[in-house]
Amino acid sequence: MKLLSSPVIGHATEIAKDLFSKAELESIFMRAGLDCFIPSDPYSKAELLVRTVRDAQRRAADADLKARKALREFVRLIAERSAPSAQEDVRAGTPFWQLWEVPRADGFDLVAEYETSEGMWDMPEANLAGIRLLPLDEPRAPLSDEITALEHDFDRLGLTVARNCYRQAVDSLVEQRFEAANGQLRAMFEAVVVHAATAHGFTAAQQGAGGQAITFLIDQGLLPERNGGNFVRGLWQITHTNGPHPGTPAPGRRGSVCRR
Repeated sequence: MKLLSSPVIGHATEIAKDLFSKAELESIFMRAGLDCFIPSDPYSKAELLVRTVRDAQRRAADADLKARKALREFVRLIAERSAPSAQEDVRAGTPFWQLWEVPRADGFDLVAEYETSEGMWDMPEANLAGIRLLPLDEPRAPLSDEITALEHDFDRLGLTVARNCYRQAVDSLVEQRFEAANGQLRAMFEAVVVHAATAHGFTAAQQGAGGQAITFLIDQGLLPERNGGNFVRGLWQITHTNGPHPGTPAPGRRGSVCRR
């Protein structure tokens, strides 16, 4: 589990100092799992924050996974309190925007999730449902316990096949089975482009229709050649279509290269 850097913790601490009372901070520490680091001596609100977080950072630096997890949850809870209630209100320079920007240098993405509900005049409103702190790319993390921001997007869009291919590609990469990883990434790519084309009327007659799906998107003007179309087509040609496809076995192998 990756260690959050001091700038990330520092930003969260500064924001927390302005948002919470001393009693609320103790509650936040308990929710995050940092209560064991709360100092026992009399302290001000600023001392409470700094001493608690500092002690947790020292333990986290010594590879204490519980402390690392607690610090992540602390940052997530601060982000949750500082996030705007509506998605369109995320503005540059605000505390939430700063806390969203800084973790990216550590390889993390703060994902604000909004749910739609009926507002005034039956107009839909997107309200904050929660915050997730996801690794942008952490192949050595157990995939059953932690997902990446890319997997989160696949789940959100209903791209189950692409998500499964990606997970298997990461597993293969960690195990240094590079050819298998390449095949599964190719299958993931195909699942994404076919899904995008199908949403606009494309019919995949058979598996391995990634190239046809890209051509359909370009011909329909949905993916202009000079604005991404040629790039996507070039990527497809690099990966080529003679390898494994979603839900099908690789030549000469048993089983599925990318299980649905």
